[in-house]
Amino acid sequence: MPEQKPDEKWFLDTINIVCNFFCIKNYESNGYWDFWRKQNLIPGQDYETICGLLDSIKGKLDDAGGSEVNCASGQIMAYINDPNGRLCDWGIHRAECWGVRLPSDYTGDVPSQMSMVDVPESEYIVFEHGPLNYEQENCSVEEKIEKAMAEFDYEEAGCCLDTSPGRVMYFFYDPEQFFKYIRPVRKG
Repeated sequence: MPEQKPDEKWFLDTINIVCNFFCIKNYESNGYWDFWRKQNLIPGQDYETICGLLDSIKGKLDDAGGSEVNCASGQIMAYINDPNGRLCDWGIHRAECWGVRLPSDYTGDVPSQMSMVDVPESEYIVFEHGPLNYEQENCSVEEKIEKAMAEFDYEEAGCCLDTSPGRVMYFFYDPEQFFKYIRPVRKG
């Protein structure tokens, strides 16, 4: 396991909240900026429309009352394992998504341009870096987290990445709080 510094941590955790992930998906994009570049070309799926719609939804599980369009307001990037998705650098076919986590009993409408994904309870591994200066540290923090994920000894931890279709990897980003990936794993 890579050495952890005071502002870094990685650990296994059980996410005990069975939820729905309300999102838009892109099967071709490669990262946040490319995701929104491609989505902005699709009528009704542009940044302003989608983020405004997601902001209006009440009961988001991760909404900390923030005003920025990031995880502080409950909006997150996620990657759903999907055989029809783009093959990422980790060797996993996935769709990139932008959305919000909602309680499993959410009964609101789902606009036609969006999807509602049922996310069951599962084991996850968390790779997290603490607060960062966006302009000065964003790239180096991203490199640290990528390195930690690449060097992590899953076998030693008694697990492996869960690459089965439908599993969701979350990316929580709020420079004032953290830079965090939550990846699905299988024990054993």
